[in-house]
Amino acid sequence: MPSLQTTLDFLKAIPNPFAKSNPDLIILRTMLALGEDRPKIVFDLTGYGEISEQGRRTWRLALDEIGVSEHLSPDQAHDSSVLSLPLQLQDGLKAGLALMNPAADLPLWLDLVRPYGFLGILPWERVLSELLARPVLRLPDFPVRPFENADVLEAAILFDPPPSNSPDSAIDQLKLIVGELLAGSPRAQTRIHIFPNAACANALANPSIKLDKRAHVHAASESTSAAAGPGFVSPWLDWICAALKGQSLDAVHFVCRTRATESGAVLLLSRTPHAAEAQTLTAAEVGDVGAALARLGAWAAMFSPPAGDIDGAAMAFVADTLAQNRPGSVLFHPAAPDCVQDLRESFRFLFSPEPAHPPKLARGFLYCQPESVAAHAGFRAKIASTMLPLELPELAKQGSWLDRARAKAGVYIPALGLDLKQAPDWASAAQRYVESASLDQLRRVSTDVLLSKSTAALDQVKAAAQSETVQKTLSDIQNIVGKYVKRSE
Repeated sequence: MPSLQTTLDFLKAIPNPFAKSNPDLIILRTMLALGEDRPKIVFDLTGYGEISEQGRRTWRLALDEIGVSEHLSPDQAHDSSVLSLPLQLQDGLKAGLALMNPAADLPLWLDLVRPYGFLGILPWERVLSELLARPVLRLPDFPVRPFENADVLEAAILFDPPPSNSPDSAIDQLKLIVGELLAGSPRAQTRIHIFPNAACANALANPSIKLDKRAHVHAASESTSAAAGPGFVSPWLDWICAALKGQSLDAVHFVCRTRATESGAVLLLSRTPHAAEAQTLTAAEVGDVGAALARLGAWAAMFSPPAGDIDGAAMAFVADTLAQNRPGSVLFHPAAPDCVQDLRESFRFLFSPEPAHPPKLARGFLYCQPESVAAHAGFRAKIASTMLPLELPELAKQGSWLDRARAKAGVYIPALGLDLKQAPDWASAAQRYVESASLDQLRRVSTDVLLSKSTAALDQVKAAAQSETVQKTLSDIQNIVGKYVKRSE
């Protein structure tokens, strides 16, 4: 097992006996240099695969040279007017790309190297995509797409806007998200579970409000808080788990209040979804959110600030932090009427069963895996011999083309409909655990002090031995889960 420092090191450590068939990646590594009188930001434009190294460029700039204060706060960081790249950097990026001569459909991957503070919520995508005329995506620590059933999309929306939002504006935002998710999803079967707070549930009960029949509104009862289990800090998450009755999810979209501090950011949820306690807030930290997603089997998370929250800085901070702490895809998007097409294209790309063309985001950001991009098709096969999560084939068991056609037709002609099976939540949760354990193991052999482990020869031997033990244990877990899934079919 090689010593690894960042995602790019992981990519470059991959054995490549057939270089010509390598996927090409353009990567802009961005990091903070804190060991000086004044912090500097370092940009390193580099490539992987057949991308020419002639175009490699490095810049070292003071923060104020890109329009950012040394005492950056979340509100300042997410201000759309912040982030102004100096002319030398703009020209250098263009010149570097010209020498690399990448295909026009290749995105630029932004690799943020920790620690980077609030830099993750700067509007990089808007600035860089306009400058370079290509999509900008964020590279996660673990660049392998989670294993899941590409026929089915089971999504949930946790919808808890503040009382200050008018019912009309709140419901309009919910309808926008539901409509764009259904319109953007290219899967044979898409269903949405809506978990609203009491005020929104009352508004949705109005017969004049129509939602697509593929969207189901769950109503919280007075027993919701009393029935909450001890597993989560918020009864909302227990409510979602209980309401699904063993059904796994692919994605959860969070629309709620947030709060950012100097040490992190949290979701702020009504103490319970029931009206009696609607004014009391409880904080759900990023770790709580990640645990809930894993328990539900979800591999993707989406975050949007409530309507009227203009910049959503704290929500962006939560999304960026979560993306750095677990495998999977993370989308942050305002979900506002002025960027509807962006949202639909993001959903289309994120949930495409096949590698697809990524969107150019004017607002928000997306962490995803290279193999999700059409230009990087075949990426997974190239890294199969390196540290990868083990796969549970039963999770990705797809239906025949006829079954998929019937599932799609059932939306319009119920008599022809067919309910495609999704793996139970415990099986999907086991796969999410294996992916997280694989990421943890990758970090254990990293040379980055934030990811732990030294590079001493003895430590490398120990790490390699431990890696084999971990992989065997995870393999045993997968075998057991696979047997139980087959029995339950």
